[in-house]
Amino acid sequence: MPKVLVPVRPDILRAAERRRAAGVGRGVSDFLGDLVNWGFEQRLRDLYKRFQAGELSLESYASELGLGVRELYATLEDRGLPTSNIG
Repeated sequence: MPKVLVPVRPDILRAAERRRAAGVGRGVSDFLGDLVNWGFEQRLRDLYKRFQAGELSLESYASELGLGVRELYATLEDRGLPTSNIG
């Protein structure tokens, strides 16, 4: 899995460090990775609602997520979500 460097707000980093110190969950990097994944899933679902309402094309939806159309199509199929907003 590729690794990405992203800035993290100090309060989020402190929370992750407190979790590690308390023995809750895995390490800080795993916790932050979970947050990134959760954020992507939330954004995917929020945009999906707009796509289903006809407010976004598949191309615009993919662009908003930084994906290609084929990648988005596969992502939606993996989650069992319809890939058409027609009908």
